[in-house]
Amino acid sequence: MTKYKNIQLFFLASMLLTSMACKDHMLDEFSLGGNSVSTVKTSGISGPINKTNESVIVPVSIKLNKPASKAFEVSLSINQDSISKLIASGSLPDAVAVTGDAITIPNTAKVEYGSDSATFTISILRTALEKNYGKNVAVGYTIVTAGKGNAIDSKGNFQVISLNTDDILDNSDIHFLSLTNGAGTIIEAKNRTNYTSSSSGLSVPIGVSLASFPGNAFRVSVVTKPDTIANLVTSGYLPENTIALKTGEYTIASTVTFASNSSQSNLVLDVPWSIVEKYVGKKLAVFVELKNPTLHVLDEAKKYTTIVIDSEFVLEMDVTNQGVFSVNQDNNGGATHNEGSLKLVDNNYNSKFLKQSFDGTLWAQIVYTTPQNIGAYTITSANDAPERDPNAWNIQGSNDGVNWTVISNIANETFAQRFLTKRYEITNPTPYTHFRINFTSNIGSNLLQIGEWRMIRTP
Repeated sequence: MTKYKNIQLFFLASMLLTSMACKDHMLDEFSLGGNSVSTVKTSGISGPINKTNESVIVPVSIKLNKPASKAFEVSLSINQDSISKLIASGSLPDAVAVTGDAITIPNTAKVEYGSDSATFTISILRTALEKNYGKNVAVGYTIVTAGKGNAIDSKGNFQVISLNTDDILDNSDIHFLSLTNGAGTIIEAKNRTNYTSSSSGLSVPIGVSLASFPGNAFRVSVVTKPDTIANLVTSGYLPENTIALKTGEYTIASTVTFASNSSQSNLVLDVPWSIVEKYVGKKLAVFVELKNPTLHVLDEAKKYTTIVIDSEFVLEMDVTNQGVFSVNQDNNGGATHNEGSLKLVDNNYNSKFLKQSFDGTLWAQIVYTTPQNIGAYTITSANDAPERDPNAWNIQGSNDGVNWTVISNIANETFAQRFLTKRYEITNPTPYTHFRINFTSNIGSNLLQIGEWRMIRTP
C-alpha cells in the first residue's frame, strides 16, 4: 500500500510539473499573441543628454507597435547623407550636419521580450558641437533590419535628432585653442624683448593654450602666409619698411602637439643672424596661423599673430653717426681742421682729434632724436706720442641735456700700441637721448689725442 501511495504521489507531482512547464511555455509563446511580429520604427531623444570631456551622449529610443513576442535585435546605422540632403533641400532650415566620423552608434539595439520600445545611445564628439556652437546640429540614424521576422515601418525607419548646441554647451565648455602671446596682434622682437639669442640666430617663442579642461592628445597645424604681410603693409597696419621673410629664411614647426591632459604647448620661430644682417634697417615679418586641429576649436580672434623683428634693435649696431655731434672745446684750427673734432667720429681709425692746451675739461657729446640703448663704446688710440693718450674719462647719459647720469667711469687706462681699439661695456644700459664723454686726464702731455670714439647700440 505504501508503495502504491508513493507511485501515486510521484505521478501527481509529475503531472503538476508538466502542467506548470506547459503553462510557462504557453506564456512565453502565446500570451502576447503567439509568434506574431511587431513593427519597429525610429524615435527621438528619450532622456537627459550627458557630457564627458570628449563626447556628448544622447539617449535615443525605437518604438514597436505592440509588445515583442520574443526578444530580438534591431540593427542600426548612422545616416548623415540623408541629413545633408534635407539641409540642401531646405527641409532642415538653420541646421548643420555633423560629419559621420564624429558620431558613434551601436550596431544593434536589443528589444526585450514583452517590451514595446528599446533605447541606445548616440555619442557625438564634443569638438563637433563646439565647432558649431550657437547652431542647431542634426544627426540621422536608420533602422536597417529587425531580427526574428519582425518588420520595419517603411515610413518610420529614419529619424532626425536635432540638437541645439546652446542648450547643451555654454561658452565656458568650449575647448578654444589660441595663441597666448601676440594673439590677434603683433609680437615685436627688439631690445632683448620677446626673443632669445644664440650664436646662430634669434628665436621667438609662441605659446599655444587650450581652454576648459584638457583631455586626449591632439595636434594643430601651423601655417605662415607671406602674402598677408604684404597686405598688412599696404593697409598701413605694418610700417612701409617691413618685408615678409620667405620660406627658407626662417624655420617653424608645421604642427603643434598637445600631450594627453595638457593645456599648454609651444612654437618657436628661428631666424639666422645672416638673414637679420641681410635686411639691416628693415623690419622682418612672419605671419603665423593655427589651422585644422584634430580636436577642439580655434578661437578665430586669437588663432594668429604677426611676428615683427626689428633688425636694428636685435643686432649690435654702431650708431655714432646717427646723432648730432658736438664738443665744448676744439682744435685750434676748428672742427673741420685735419685734426679737428670731427675726426673723432669720422669712422676713420687713421685720423685723429687733437686738442691743444688740454686741461681736463674737454667733453664731446652726441644727441639722438630717440633714446638709444648704448651698451658699449670703443676708444681708439691715435698715431702719435703715447703720453697724449687719454687715461681717465667718464660717459654720462641724459634725456634732457640738463640732468646727467654717469654710465661709465674709466681711470688709469693705457694703450699698449698705436691705433689700438678698446671696447668698454656699459652695465645695465638705459636708453638716453644725450650721451657725453668727459676726458678728465691723459698720460701727462698738454696735448690730448684720440683716434676714434664709437657708440654701440645693443639690443
